Parts: sequence; C-alpha cells; structure tokens
Amino acid sequence: MKKILKITVITLTVVIALFLMIVLRLYMVRSYDLSLQKRHISSLNDYYDENYEQIEENVFLDFDIYNNDLALNEIQILASHNSYKKKGPAIGKFFIGLGDSFAEANALKYGYKNITEQLELGIRSFEFDLRYRKDTFELTHVPLVDPSSQAVNFELLLEEIMLYSTHQENHIPIIILVEIKDDWMMLDPMLKNIEKDQLSLLDQLLKDKLKDRLFSPSDMITENEILKDKIMSEGWPSLTEVLNKIIFVLHPGSFEQTYYDIDQSLQSQAMFIGSRHQEEYANYASFFVQNDVDMNIISELVENNFIVRTRIDSNLIFSQDRYQDAINSGAQILTTDFSIGRSDLDLVDVIYLNKDKMIVQKVNS
Repeated sequence: MKKILKITVITLTVVIALFLMIVLRLYMVRSYDLSLQKRHISSLNDYYDENYEQIEENVFLDFDIYNNDLALNEIQILASHNSYKKKGPAIGKFFIGLGDSFAEANALKYGYKNITEQLELGIRSFEFDLRYRKDTFELTHVPLVDPSSQAVNFELLLEEIMLYSTHQENHIPIIILVEIKDDWMMLDPMLKNIEKDQLSLLDQLLKDKLKDRLFSPSDMITENEILKDKIMSEGWPSLTEVLNKIIFVLHPGSFEQTYYDIDQSLQSQAMFIGSRHQEEYANYASFFVQNDVDMNIISELVENNFIVRTRIDSNLIFSQDRYQDAINSGAQILTTDFSIGRSDLDLVDVIYLNKDKMIVQKVNS
C-alpha cells in the first residue's frame, strides 16, 4: 500500500511539475515576442535612415490616387484578419484542442509577417485584438494558449505604423479595426478590465503617437453635427483629402456605448465607433462590421454612404463563391485570413490586391 501511495505521489509531482513547466514556457512567449518587437523597431529606424526608397502606391491601385471625385467610401481595400498573429508554440494549440476542438487548434496554426512587411505588400487595413495588461495595451489572440504576437506592445506598434506612414508619401488611408478583448482573462492574472478611464488613455495614446496623421470623427463634424446624418447626406471626404491618414475604428462589441459616452459630440474621441446592422442607425454610425456576406444588408449600408467591413472567408475556410460575393457586395473593407501578408504563403491560397483587380492565386506546397 505504501509503495502504491509513493508511486502515486511521485507521478502526481511529475505531472504537476511538467504542467507548471509548460505554463511557464507559454508565459515566456510574451517576453520573447516583446524583445523581438523592440529589436524590430530599432532595425526599422536603421532601415528608413539608410537610403530608403518608397514604394509607388499606384502599384496596388486601379484608380488615380489624385482623383478629387473619388471619395473614401468608393474604394475597396484588402484587410488582414488577426493581423498581428504569429503561429506560436504547438503546446498552446494542444491546450486549445483539449478545451475546444483539435480542428480549431489546427486552424490556428498560422501567422502573419510583421506589419511593415504587410504594408509594403499593399495591405491597407488591419484588425488588432487589444487587451490591457498591467498598465499597458497589448495585442494577443488568446492569453497563454495562443499568445504569440508580431506586436505585443501597442505603443511600439503605433510607432511602427507611423514610421511607415511618414516615409511612404501619398499612401491611401490605413484603416485599423480595434477589437477590445475581455475573454479568457483568467489565463493571465496580469490582465485588467478596460473601462472608461482606459478608453480615454487609449485615445490619448493614439493622439500622442499619430499626431496629425490621425483622422478622427472631429475631422468630419463640428460639435453641433451628427456623424450619421453628415455621412448619409454628404458622404465621406475625397480620397485626396485623407491621403497619408490613419483611421482607427472601435470594433462593435461591448464597448461602444461606454466609448460614445466619453463625449457624445464625438469631438474628443480618436476612433470612429463601429456598428452592426440594425433597423435604426446610431448617431455615431460610420463604419459597419457585417461579417456575413448578406448582399441586401451590405447594399443598403453602402447606398447610405457607410463604410462596411465584411469577411472574404469564414472560419479559416476559403470559398470562391463567398470571395466573389464579398467583392460584388460593394463592401469597402475586404477582410481575409488568407492575405499575402501570411508568413506561410507556400501552404495557402493567397488573396492580394493587384493592379486592376482582386486575384486569388493557388500556391502549391
């Protein structure tokens, strides 16, 4: 009996020690990625200082960038989904498989090039999952189990985007969807809730880092105007008016009202507030997230001058029909998990913006 008990204790000790080692290994991913990000930013400063040759924006466009008759809502741009994500350690995916499904875990085995490389490939819209850790805004997909990120520190990421923008003359607006995450917080005790004060801190960070490159609601309306009405009656500025601008949009979820209540005139907010389709548009309506390619809903929104983000693909599965429907719907932001910004291009279908049309190219492994 004592022998069995001893074996049981030893086995449990080994299992617990192994588990703790795995958890420690996963927690170390964040620190490692952060160190890589810092080195990346340092190398970018050298990169731009050493005779950098900017990329001609027209390489990615099928329209005249200086056409004053073309409004911001009259172009379609390619967006990457979970744009910061790296493939990450296999052990994390194993835990996802245990907690959810191994099909989901397998689907998450992908990652992107860094944001500068994506920008240089023509990506002009991104989606970032934002969390508040200690007193810092960070980007990660799922804490602990899928944590690896090209841009752990959000402030450093803003510096990276600003570096590109200031060295790339006359780029079309870069539109960034920020999805504030508050799920799976129990996996990282350092994570904190994002509330009104944190949203105000986020606004200030955007203003401090992006300065006059930031295009905000107050650039479109005065204190006595309603953004929804202005857009529906007059539309968006011409593309030439917003060249070199960076636009942030708060992804619809649980934070729209809190953010809107900071200042309902929208004169203070750095970000536009995203909406989901409903019968009555909110006063802050401007950008809509309509992930399902519902042609009727998207057409209605586009006809009312709103900018719509939709998904070319769903659940990491590419469909040619859905891809074509997304383009034909008129949605202006076309988001995909299979963009040219992926870091494993030899294994996936690649969607990219080429001179005169969106192209799907099958790349054989």
